[in-house]
Amino acid sequence: MKQFFLAFLLLLVTLPVLSLQTIRGTIVDGTTQKPIDFVNVALFKSEDTPPTTGVVTDEKGNFLLPNVPAGKYFLRVSFVGYNTLNIPLNVSNNELNVGKIKLTEDSKTLSEVQVIGQGTQMRFEIDKKVFSVDQNIAAAGGSATEVLQNIPSVDVDNEGNVSLRNNASVEVWINGKPSGLTADNRAQILQQMPAESIESIEIMTNPSAKYNPEGTAGIINLVMKRNRKAGYYGSVSAGSMWAIGSKPGFNSGVNFNYSSGPFDAYINVGYRAMNFNGGGWSDRYNLAGADTLSLLSQESQSTRSFNGLFTRAGVDYRFHDNHTIGLSGFGMIGGGSGSNDNSYQLKNFQNGQLLRDYYRLTTETGTRPGMNVALDYKWDIDDNGSNLMSSLAYSTHKRSEVEDYLQKDRLVNDSGRVEQTTNGNNREWEFKLDYTQKFSDATRLEAGWQSSVEDRFGPSSAIDRLTNLPIHSYYNEFDYSEQIHGGYLTFGSRFNKLSVQAGLRGEYFWRHPVNTVKDANGNQMQSDYEAKGDMQWFPSMFLSYSLPDNNELQLNMTRRVNRPRGRQINPFRDFSDSTNISYGNLELEPEYTSAFELNYLKSWDNHSLSSTLYHRFTDDVIQRVSYINGPTMESTFMNVTQSQSTGLELVVKNNLFRILNLTSSFNFYYNALEASTYVNPYNSSVVTTIPAQENFTWSGRLMGNIILGKNTFGQVTANYSAPRLIAQGKESSSYAIDLGLRQTFLDRNLSVNLMVRDLLDSRRRSSVTWGEGFYQQSESYFHGRMVGMTVTYNFGNMKPRKTQQREDNGGMEMDMED
Repeated sequence: MKQFFLAFLLLLVTLPVLSLQTIRGTIVDGTTQKPIDFVNVALFKSEDTPPTTGVVTDEKGNFLLPNVPAGKYFLRVSFVGYNTLNIPLNVSNNELNVGKIKLTEDSKTLSEVQVIGQGTQMRFEIDKKVFSVDQNIAAAGGSATEVLQNIPSVDVDNEGNVSLRNNASVEVWINGKPSGLTADNRAQILQQMPAESIESIEIMTNPSAKYNPEGTAGIINLVMKRNRKAGYYGSVSAGSMWAIGSKPGFNSGVNFNYSSGPFDAYINVGYRAMNFNGGGWSDRYNLAGADTLSLLSQESQSTRSFNGLFTRAGVDYRFHDNHTIGLSGFGMIGGGSGSNDNSYQLKNFQNGQLLRDYYRLTTETGTRPGMNVALDYKWDIDDNGSNLMSSLAYSTHKRSEVEDYLQKDRLVNDSGRVEQTTNGNNREWEFKLDYTQKFSDATRLEAGWQSSVEDRFGPSSAIDRLTNLPIHSYYNEFDYSEQIHGGYLTFGSRFNKLSVQAGLRGEYFWRHPVNTVKDANGNQMQSDYEAKGDMQWFPSMFLSYSLPDNNELQLNMTRRVNRPRGRQINPFRDFSDSTNISYGNLELEPEYTSAFELNYLKSWDNHSLSSTLYHRFTDDVIQRVSYINGPTMESTFMNVTQSQSTGLELVVKNNLFRILNLTSSFNFYYNALEASTYVNPYNSSVVTTIPAQENFTWSGRLMGNIILGKNTFGQVTANYSAPRLIAQGKESSSYAIDLGLRQTFLDRNLSVNLMVRDLLDSRRRSSVTWGEGFYQQSESYFHGRMVGMTVTYNFGNMKPRKTQQREDNGGMEMDMED
C-alpha cells in the first residue's frame, strides 16, 4: 500500500499542468442595486448540454466558479421573479471578473410560465454524494426509513438498522449534528420522521478530521427542508399508507417558513400512524459432533402499530451585518403496540419423536418521546469567507416499554406468564466551536473543538403474573456515563489543478459503566466497573487532481472508530424469544478502521460516472456470536477478529431522450474475516473456533425517473444484494422493486403521489448460521408490500431576498473550494 501511495503521488506531480481559471462576480437588483443571495449561477458550453459547473450567490450577492478550463462559455443567471440572463464568456489564461450583473424583475406572473422537467436525483461533490428527496416519488408519504432504503450503498433491515456499504458502523446525523441519535433509538426516530420534512441526504464515506470519527463506514447526514426566501412559504399534505394484510395508516403534515428583515423562522409538523404485519421461521439443528440430536422449529406471526407527532422549529436573528444567532430544535411524542405469536416444536431428529410443543404470545406497549434543542452563533469575519461558528445543544430521548410473555406447553398442559418493564433515559450536552480562516480562494485553515457529555440510565424488572411476585433474575439497572473531548486542525490549498487537504483530530474518550442486578433473595449487587480514559489520534488526507475533458481523480485516507454503546454493552437480558436470549458485553473494546479511497469522476454532456476503489482494514471487529446453554441459545457481542474489505463502487447517471433520467449504482466487494476463537462462558471446556472466511459479493440499485407528460412523472426503483458473509455464517440474497407516480395540478402547486413499495413482496431476510453444537436456518419479513397515496398543496408569496444570511447547518462542507 505504501508503494502504491508513493507511486500515485509521483504520478500527480509529474502530470502536465494545464491552466484552470476562476470566474467571479456579484448579482444585484437592477432597481435597488442591492445584492441578491441564493441566485442560481451556472456555466454552460452550449444550450443543449448540462452545466459544466454552478453555484448560488452568498448573502452579499457574490459568486465564484473555480477550476474552469480555458474556452468559450455562456453564463446563465436565474432567480424566481427575475428575468434570466445568458451572458457569453471567453475564459483565457487570466482570472475573469464579470463585475456587477443586474437582474430586472420579470413582469410575467409565475402562472404564465410553463416548465416541463424534473430535478436531478443525485449530484457529486468532492467529499460526498448528495441525493434529493424531492425527486424520490416512491417515498412520498413515507418515513425517513423508506427514503434511506432507496439510497445507493445504504441498507435498512427489517428492524430498522442502517448500514452503509454492508457495514452497520455508520453515523446518522440531522443537519450536520448527531442530535442524540444512537444505534438504540435511531430506528424509531427515523420511522417517525416524515419523508416530506427531508430536503436531501448526504453520504460521506470518508469524512475528514474536521468531523467526529465515529462510524467506521462513514456518515449519513439528513438535511432538513428550510426555504429561506423572503416572505412566507408553506405546504400541507395528507395521505394514507396500507401494508397489505393490515389496517391502513394515515399521515399528514404542515410546513411553514417566514422570512422578513433580520428574522427567519420555520416550523414543520408531521403526524404518522402506521400498522404492519411481519413474521418468520427458523430451524435449529442441535449437534453432538457429527450427529444431529434434535431439531427445533419455530414459526412466528407479528403485528405492530404506532403513531407519533414529529415537530421541528427554529428562528434565526441577524442582529448585525456579520453576526447571526439561532435557536432550533425538534421533538417527537407518540407510542406503539404490538404482538408476536411464536410456535415451537422440538423433535428427536433420529426418530421424529415430539419432545416439546409450546407457543409463546408476546404483547407489548411503549412510548419513546425525545427532543433536541440547539443554540447557534455565527460571525462572518471578512469578505473572503472566514467565519467563527459555535453551537450548544442538549438532547434527551426516553423509552418506556412493557412486555407481557404468555407461554403454554401443549404436551404437559403447563403455562407461565411474565411481565417485563424496561425504561431508559439518554441525556447529552454537546458544545462545538469551529473557526475557518480563508487566506484566498484557494487556501483555507480550519480549527475547532468539540465536547460531549452523555448519561444513559436503563432500569428493567419483571414480575410473575401468576404469583405477582418479582423475578429477581430479570432485574437489571444499567447506568452509563461518557465524555468525549476533541480538537482538530485542517489545512487545504489548491495548486492549479491539484487540491490538497490534510488534517489531524485528537480525541479523549472516557466512560464509566455501573451495573446492578439482584440475587435470588432480591438483594442488590452492584458492579462498579473501573472508569477508563483513552486518547486517540485520527489523521486524514484528501488529494484531488483535475484532468482534461471533465475528468477528476481523488485520493483520501482517514482513520475512524466504532465505540460500542447501548445494547452492545448493556448486560440486560432480553427474554422476548425464550429460545434465543441476547445481552450485551461490557468487556467490548472499540474497533478501529483505516480507510483508503481512490475516486475517479468523469462527466459527459448527458452522462456522468463516479467510480470509487476502497480498502478498509479493521482491528477488534465487533460481531454477534451465539452459543448453546443447555436447551437455549444465547447471543452477545464480542471482539472476534480482524477484517479487510476491498471494493469497487460505481455510480452512473444517464439522461436519455430528454425524458428519462437513470441513476445506477453497483458495489462489488471482497470481504475477509480472519480466524478467531471464543469460550462458552457457561462451559469453559467448550472452545469454539470460527475459521477464516472470505467471499466476494455485490449489490446493485437502479432508479429511473421518466417524464410521462407536462405534469406527470413516474419512477421505478429496483435493488439486489447478493449473498454476503457474517461472523458465524452468511446472509442470503435479497431484492425489491418500488414504483411511484406523481401528477401535478394548479401550476404545480398541487401534487398527487401514488406509490407501491416492495411490489414483489420480496423484501425478506434469510440467513444460515453455525457454531459449536448448532446449525440454524432462518428467514424474517416485516410489513411486505405497501401501497399509498399522498396529496400535497404548496402556498406562499416567496420573493427574492435582497439581504439574507446563508444556511449554515443544513449541509456539511468539507472541500477546499467554494
